Amino acid sequence: MKKSIFLLSILVVMMFTVEVCAETPKFGIGARAGYNFYRDGSMDVAGINVDYSNNGAWAFGFIGILKINKYISTELAIDFINSSKNEFTFAGASWKAGEIKQMPLTLTAQFHYPVGIVSPYIGLGLGYYIRSYDKDNTFFIPAADVSVDNGWGYHVNAGSDIFITQARNLALNIDFKYVWAKTDITAAAGAVKLERSMNLDSFLVNFGIKYFF
Repeated sequence: MKKSIFLLSILVVMMFTVEVCAETPKFGIGARAGYNFYRDGSMDVAGINVDYSNNGAWAFGFIGILKINKYISTELAIDFINSSKNEFTFAGASWKAGEIKQMPLTLTAQFHYPVGIVSPYIGLGLGYYIRSYDKDNTFFIPAADVSVDNGWGYHVNAGSDIFITQARNLALNIDFKYVWAKTDITAAAGAVKLERSMNLDSFLVNFGIKYFF
């Protein structure tokens, strides 16, 4: 009995392997738009605990897709996260300090479970985040040079492709992503220089469209 179950298991695995390997990889392109929600945080400045927040921001991006088979795909994407108002809060008052922008270049591996016209998935990946900071001169002195560092981030995501053609070459997409990232914000004026770490963890909701060749 055990031998029969073992042989049956090997047969099932072999059939699955043959099915997967028989598929021809497909290339695709896509576009998406959504909203980015940042987490708040705090930092120590000269012994004073200062809270900070980055307001949510609209985002849009473009995707290149390699669909290895119906279960596995990879995506290379470039996104543009619009200006987010950066605020510092201490002593019961809040001040706008500036605005931060991000342009992440990301690579994601996704694992699909297709059912009919939908193909839900989970994924994980990493990205390099190119950032810029536009300081507010009502908070920082005009002579201050304020900047944020570029850096790496990591993410997990979940979502689904929804195919709208019988040929399964055009799909709508909904995607939820959580990103772990941080940057160093530096303010320098003459010989005075202050550098602190800022948490840029965020949650993104995107809606998009994909086309497979």
